[in-house]
Amino acid sequence: MTLSQSSTSCAKACDIWVNIFSWWGINWVSNGNISDLLQGNSGNLGSDLGNDVWQAVLWTCCYLIWKNRNEKVFKYKGWNVPVAVREIQVKSFEWISKRCKTKHLDWHNWLHTPPNCFI
Repeated sequence: MTLSQSSTSCAKACDIWVNIFSWWGINWVSNGNISDLLQGNSGNLGSDLGNDVWQAVLWTCCYLIWKNRNEKVFKYKGWNVPVAVREIQVKSFEWISKRCKTKHLDWHNWLHTPPNCFI
């Protein structure tokens, strides 16, 4: 199973993707190919910085879906969509705010209107 198949064929993973896209105000259109998303084919957010940050969120999402799936399989830990989405929000905020030298990220804005943080 490839990344693109495993990331969209699982109902929980698909629900996570839908929630992440909704959080960013982007319509989720699943063609079953996460590779397109990771190559930057998920829409224009108005600025290079915004697009770069969106890509970082997508990669964070992939990483945490993979991590949680491994914990479920190998450590028998359960996980649910709301917890996974919050983990993606927190981890992506941490990683991006440490790497982004041009903007100060506000947690409240990040949670409610993340694209507006980079306009």
